Amino acid sequence: MPPVPVVPEGQSHVLAEFDCLDPLLSALRLDSGRLKCTCLAVSKKWLGLGTSAGGLHLIQREGWKQRLILTHKEGSIIQVACCPSDEDFIAVATSQGLVAVWELQLERRGRPERVSVSWEHRGQRVTALCWDSGSLRVFAGDQGGKVSFLRAGSTKLSKAATFVIFPVQTVTTVDSRVVQLGYQEGRLLVSSLSRCYLCDTEREKFWRIGNKERDGEYGACFFPQSRSPAGGPPPLLYCARPGSRIWESSFSGEVLSTHQFKQLLACPPLPLISYRSEPQYVPAQRSSQSIAFSKLLYLGDQHLLTWTDSAIYIFRPQSGQVLLWSEIKDVVDIAVHRSELFCLHGNGQMSHLSLVSAERCVERLLRRDSWVLAASVCCMFPHALVPSRTRKLVPIDRVEHLKTQLSPASHPELIRQLDEVISRLEPLDSASSSRRSSISSHESFNVLDCGIYRVISRRGSQSEEETGSFINQSASEEDRLKEFAFGPEEDQGEQGKHLAERPEAERPEAERPEAGLPFHLNLPFGPNQPRIALQAVKDRCVCVCVCVCRQERCQSSPVPAGGGPAGGETAGGETAGGGPAGGETVGGGPAGGGEPVRPEPVRVQPPTALPSDLLGDLTPLATLYLEMSCFRGQGEEPGVLSAAGFLRRYFFLLDAEKYPTLVKGDLLKSLRGLRELQPWSAPELLAHTHRLYERHGEAAVRSFSQFHPAVTPADVALMAQPPHFLAYLDNLVQSHAEELRLSFLGSLLQSESLRQDWLELGLSHDAPQPSDTLTADGQPRWHSHFFSWGYGRLLSLLIQLPADLSSKETMAETCRSRGYWTGFLYLCCELQRRTEAFSTICRLDDMSLLEDPQVVPQTVQEWKVLIQLSQQCSTEPEPGRRRQVTPENLTLRLAQSVGPDRALEVLEECGLPLALSPHSALVCELLRVAEKRQRATIQTMLERCDRFLWSQHA
Repeated sequence: MPPVPVVPEGQSHVLAEFDCLDPLLSALRLDSGRLKCTCLAVSKKWLGLGTSAGGLHLIQREGWKQRLILTHKEGSIIQVACCPSDEDFIAVATSQGLVAVWELQLERRGRPERVSVSWEHRGQRVTALCWDSGSLRVFAGDQGGKVSFLRAGSTKLSKAATFVIFPVQTVTTVDSRVVQLGYQEGRLLVSSLSRCYLCDTEREKFWRIGNKERDGEYGACFFPQSRSPAGGPPPLLYCARPGSRIWESSFSGEVLSTHQFKQLLACPPLPLISYRSEPQYVPAQRSSQSIAFSKLLYLGDQHLLTWTDSAIYIFRPQSGQVLLWSEIKDVVDIAVHRSELFCLHGNGQMSHLSLVSAERCVERLLRRDSWVLAASVCCMFPHALVPSRTRKLVPIDRVEHLKTQLSPASHPELIRQLDEVISRLEPLDSASSSRRSSISSHESFNVLDCGIYRVISRRGSQSEEETGSFINQSASEEDRLKEFAFGPEEDQGEQGKHLAERPEAERPEAERPEAGLPFHLNLPFGPNQPRIALQAVKDRCVCVCVCVCRQERCQSSPVPAGGGPAGGETAGGETAGGGPAGGETVGGGPAGGGEPVRPEPVRVQPPTALPSDLLGDLTPLATLYLEMSCFRGQGEEPGVLSAAGFLRRYFFLLDAEKYPTLVKGDLLKSLRGLRELQPWSAPELLAHTHRLYERHGEAAVRSFSQFHPAVTPADVALMAQPPHFLAYLDNLVQSHAEELRLSFLGSLLQSESLRQDWLELGLSHDAPQPSDTLTADGQPRWHSHFFSWGYGRLLSLLIQLPADLSSKETMAETCRSRGYWTGFLYLCCELQRRTEAFSTICRLDDMSLLEDPQVVPQTVQEWKVLIQLSQQCSTEPEPGRRRQVTPENLTLRLAQSVGPDRALEVLEECGLPLALSPHSALVCELLRVAEKRQRATIQTMLERCDRFLWSQHA
């Protein structure tokens, strides 16, 4: 690993991504190709996500619970704005020009309702929203330059407010599209493509900021000069200008100065500190950047934020300095709250970034056990960690502990640089040392902003989150061991009973059930809990199992005097005398005695006492067996163990230092822990995934696509039920780009029989009933191809893969027997069974099926066959249905390609009457006129060309 470059001493802050929002989007189904996140807004309480389907998801940031889904039928959501002063109000704008204000009514526990609606921007794209939080007004600007406002009708304003319909008023119409809006203390700031305008909404006065125009997307925003909402100097205005310039203006619109950042941006970008990849800082100087700042946002403590599609820039405008800039690809929109950034990317994904100082970044990485990342930041920002004031956040012993967590074989250069940083660290000053003298030497501490010293355990050193949006966890390792259980969560009956018996008033706030939540996404993006070594897990499991065995034996039969469980008990209740290693139940009872069969227990102690030398030889042997994947791809055959079975039976043989175990928690925590175990060994990963599937079922197996190719579809098929495997396969294929899905699916198929199995599996799950798609005689039912197939995208890819003739015929018969008519039509065209395809289209009765170039008849003879088949289907009685595929409609379709006279001749050759409806006769007449005009035009053009050629020849 090359040495980590040191950034200049003037750089003190970084953008860091501590948490992953991909599970949140996956849980909301916003990571699919059909449904994407289109816009976002954030406040102290909410994260609002607008979708392409017209839904607004409101996620409660504390605990990440989905509280509400607000649906709109007026198009997709394109703008969202949360009211800064009242979290109960949210404004949205749709693609059809609707602007609506929702009142959530959380205090009264009522249903959310629209309290104001505006169609003032119908047919225009709303490009900006902003709130006047004092009077609950929402300002909206569109691409035509119109700016309007609507007032939120609510009982919070007055008791009669709900009976009054407030009119929608147009504030002004500027010269071009509105880029950004802002409101502060009675002044409305409007930034268009050419100018910035300041509007006094109370006196109805308007000013232009500056005299020079511009051409392009340039933003503007208010910049508070004091933190207190009342008192202090009025806010400043910052307006973007071409060439990386920003105007600073007074609250009255007078330009005070121009800040030039073009040359300042020649510095190298700081890397994004993220768990996704190691930070790469290139100290080489860059050329100056001339950038158009499309939007400006006030961020954190006197900072100004802007971005392009490839980078994020943060300035200190009052001192004219660049705080930092980082290269981040495909940024479409950003919402900020204090020093937190929620970024929306062009592919619909989201990222959660935080602007933190370098020492705060190290402290938070240490709490998440991100050792390599924390060490890289330490070596990159030594000037930020050396001063004594940082000892409040990063004590010297924590940095020394960080060094011990690095592998000398993998990171020798990083350890050397970290040694240099440790040698330069300054101890706490005398004042802090005297205060610390009263604190135990076994404790560490940090100092809160209010001056209070918070004493915490050294083993699990914690500090307050800078943003306050995540729940802090400061339990020691001993407390975490008490919460840890290797078995299923249902086995913790005593603890659950104890919690259930506690009165509601005595429960901690986090344990109380929250009423009125229609959804609850269990997405705790809190700090990582440390992993626990196998030896600690063994000791804890033995204690739990001994207690369980004693309790069950006492309940089933009296215990003889002096009798008790032997010291060598396993999780299945076996004594030191040994016992069968199969799937016996806890307590040693038979599995077939009418009681439910429990999973095979985990053996945490050998069934019989083993000599230490023999145990020492067996441990590396079991480890080698696990690493060599001797069981990979094999099922539960007699005498053959799977990865999970091997770990359950020979758990006591594993090397406690070599194979760490994931901390108990929900699915998202376990997946995050698995990602941190990279690079994976296949047996260990298979064991963990099998354990996750046993605990969480389908929700777990859907996430296994991220572990491909370490975990293959064959591995998942062995451990998962068929419906769950199908969900995994669909997620795995859809995780690739659309143009690569077909080739990727082909690479997964090992034989033609496997494709047929997957096809039948997809046709039998989340599919319409056969009675809905097939008639009693096995023919296609009318319009049955409109039914939705849950795995239609996967089925379409399976059918499109290259295959031999026999395989295609088998698939076609399978699709026909299941009523999957879209796939059947495709295969009929591939097999040149066009008559069957035409018959199916006639029975489905949908003219749009003939728009496919592969299905449309190619010759006049095929048109005759199709017309005759449609005549046969038209004679069958179908009361109450008006058919589309009729000889008359097919004749009109044929007339468009060969002309009306030839089409009528074909109809006569089929032996059908020539009587056409008045509408069809008029269409044929119009086609004749159009054909004559086309011929005349062609003749005229040919004559002109002929005259031109003769003139050139002469």
